[in-house]
Amino acid sequence: PRRGSLPPPSRRRPAAGAPPAPGRRAARLRAAPRAAPHLRPRAPLPQLHPPPPPRLLLRPLPLPPPPAPPMLPTAAHTAFLANSLLLAHLPSAPPLYSLLFLASPPLLRPNEFTYPALLRASPPRTALALATHSLKFLGAGAASSDRVLGSALLDAFARCGRIASCRRVFDRIAEPDLPAWNALLTAYARRARDSSCAGEAAEILELFARMVSSTVPPNEITLVAVVGACGELGALGHGLWAHAYALKRRLTVNCYVATALVEMYTRCGKMDLAEQVFAGVTDMDTCCYNAMLQGLAFHGHGRVALTLFDRMCAEGFPVDSVTVLAVMCACAHAGLVDEGQWLFDRMEIQFGVTPRIEHYGCMVDILGRAGHLDVAEKLIRGMDITPNAAMYRSLIRACGIHGKLEIGERMIQELMRLEPEHSGNYVLLSNFYARMKLWEDAKKARKEMKAMGIDKSPGSSLLDINGVLHEFLMGDKTHPASREIYAMIQEIQARLKECGHRPSTTAVMFNVEEEDKVGALSYHSERLAIAFALIASSPGAPIRIIKNLRVCSDCHESTKLVSRVYGREIIMRDRTRFHHFRDGHCSCGDFW
Repeated sequence: PRRGSLPPPSRRRPAAGAPPAPGRRAARLRAAPRAAPHLRPRAPLPQLHPPPPPRLLLRPLPLPPPPAPPMLPTAAHTAFLANSLLLAHLPSAPPLYSLLFLASPPLLRPNEFTYPALLRASPPRTALALATHSLKFLGAGAASSDRVLGSALLDAFARCGRIASCRRVFDRIAEPDLPAWNALLTAYARRARDSSCAGEAAEILELFARMVSSTVPPNEITLVAVVGACGELGALGHGLWAHAYALKRRLTVNCYVATALVEMYTRCGKMDLAEQVFAGVTDMDTCCYNAMLQGLAFHGHGRVALTLFDRMCAEGFPVDSVTVLAVMCACAHAGLVDEGQWLFDRMEIQFGVTPRIEHYGCMVDILGRAGHLDVAEKLIRGMDITPNAAMYRSLIRACGIHGKLEIGERMIQELMRLEPEHSGNYVLLSNFYARMKLWEDAKKARKEMKAMGIDKSPGSSLLDINGVLHEFLMGDKTHPASREIYAMIQEIQARLKECGHRPSTTAVMFNVEEEDKVGALSYHSERLAIAFALIASSPGAPIRIIKNLRVCSDCHESTKLVSRVYGREIIMRDRTRFHHFRDGHCSCGDFW
């Protein structure tokens, strides 16, 4: 449009303040007639249709099958659950074991996993019953296929002293591992220590040789068993080899190994090596001190034992009953009556150790050796504990030495009341009456012994020559060198006779001639061992003998002369102590 002309009506803007012009729709609504609300026509509702199904590109998955009914547990599952239940109730699981496996009829059947933990957690008698059950349920060959079960069975039989059962189980194991070897060796070592039997100790050395040749390396537990066997046999060469093997293999020489080494060297008569091992122990304990004190007592070093005991107390180590007994034995072998009496009187007050039957017996031995027989008898009569046979034997032996017939006969009555069938008692009675020169009573004791069918334990002696053990019995002629041995005995007798030695035949049999008694003394087991040692060993080498019985007085006297005539040191261990014979003297001072 031209400038100054008005725009068309549709484009005109309303004036300020004027109401807005109505639109076309509003005008039409005003012009149309209005109808009643209820007569207004309603728009038709749209018709609803379901949506078309989607187009499936894949086939529908099949419905899952209905769940299967629950499966009942199998025998393996129930045994597993039962074994788990037993483990949860250790160590009080044996009643539960009886309920599960020994009911009538049994609810379950055990398997090879049932027994190992149960055997190790049970006391010896229960473990033995469980081991018997395992052989019944699983069969004798189960241990051969399961090493864990085999080791557990070995340990159970070993704790109960069933050496034969141990060996049968061990022999069934195809390839024994270290626990199996240690269980068997420990079983033999325990038997050798309890019974002082040389057979078990020798078996340990043979088993150890087999173990070393196999692929199983020994450990510290093995070493303790082997070293203990060497000490029992007096096999110094084997003990030195075992010690060197441990050092070469760098095995840990802890307090247990050190204690075993100290015991071995003291029992082999090498106190210098025992002191060397004892001085090098870093984790010292009471057991190690006890081993050294027992060794000193065994060799008669009473004063040294008292000094070591004072050092032990000063360093704060606890004193137990074994400690007190070792020191009292040292006092007994050294004749230290006052020191032994002081320790016996103060052991409960100062050290808190209640006296046991062994302490009373040692005190009786101390008093008897010193000749205080009336005091010893009074102590026996006033004991709170019932006396045992060993105390009566000790006092009878002391009465024979000091010539106290009345006290000796009273003790004989008490001894025979306790042990009427013990062979050693009749031998003791015979020797006692022989010392009293009561020959008829001595013969009567021997006759009663034969009438009752009681055999005397044979005397035996072990001799170590270049690592080989030789055993001799009284009058033994089974040795390959018997001819040379008996020829050497004749030579020894001749040379001792030149030195003025006269055999003491009072304690030998009484129904034989005097020269036969001399012959019987000459063929004692230790004399056979000495004769063979003079033949087979190097000149000047020490002679080491282990004897199972007390050395008799005549053998003791003749051995002193042999050490002087032949210039040899003879180290003899009998049932009670060590005797070091050198230049015609003995370390016991003729007091044993």
